[in-house]
Amino acid sequence: MPASSEQLVDALVRTHGPGPYLRVASLVPSLTDTVCSLGAGSRLVARTIYCTEPRQEVQAIPACGGTKNPDVERIIGRKPDLVLACLEENPREALDRLEQAGCAVFAVMPRTLSDVAALLGDFGVLLDRAETAAGAVAELTAARSEVARWRNQQGGQPPRGATMIWKKPWMAAGGGTFIDAIMSELGVVNVLANRRDYFEITTDELTDLDLVFLPDEPFPFTHHDAWCLAAAGVVPGRKRAVLLDGKLLCWYGARTADSLRTLVRIMATRLD
Repeated sequence: MPASSEQLVDALVRTHGPGPYLRVASLVPSLTDTVCSLGAGSRLVARTIYCTEPRQEVQAIPACGGTKNPDVERIIGRKPDLVLACLEENPREALDRLEQAGCAVFAVMPRTLSDVAALLGDFGVLLDRAETAAGAVAELTAARSEVARWRNQQGGQPPRGATMIWKKPWMAAGGGTFIDAIMSELGVVNVLANRRDYFEITTDELTDLDLVFLPDEPFPFTHHDAWCLAAAGVVPGRKRAVLLDGKLLCWYGARTADSLRTLVRIMATRLD
């Protein structure tokens, strides 16, 4: 199949040629995971220390710092012809330095499930994996339809909830975040959606919720934290303070379809 001639525009409103790019650096765990899922893992020449999935594939890829503090000089030394980044997770200064060194930086900023579908399509073009990417988009569309059917079967008022992302101080996810988009897709009303992005909060501001999600990243919440929220009256019992694999809420890309299905199964056991 011939390479696409499509020009792509990233989250920085910069135009990129279609590729295929053969030496790729990824500065975001979920993007590394997506590249591998699309069958282009062999092109990865650099990753962050947090890019741990798929485990077998990423072990041999040099780790070049973290998401917030990428080792720019080492990344440049790996001679990537494409750097995959996220405006929310990677410092703009690092992206600028990479561009100044001649690296093409393709930045994403997914805030909705439709953004994820677009991201998959773009990666298909960039990596010459358009057919595989189309399959991933179709799988995401199917998962969203399944979730919508489950949501419509629930009846009654939609559950009110919140997602905590940090402790000491407590922090939560508000509107305009990917977490908020996942909550909405599941039919959970994010009671903090009127506040943007991520922010500090006290448990006194959260009372009588139906659910609170406690992902294990970026903060590793424990059963003790779940009991504390129940004891504070945030939720009606420990069962409604849901400890989760953070990838289900925070990792966007090829795994989003499976994440939605898993989250529905979890919610079905907590809302009964």
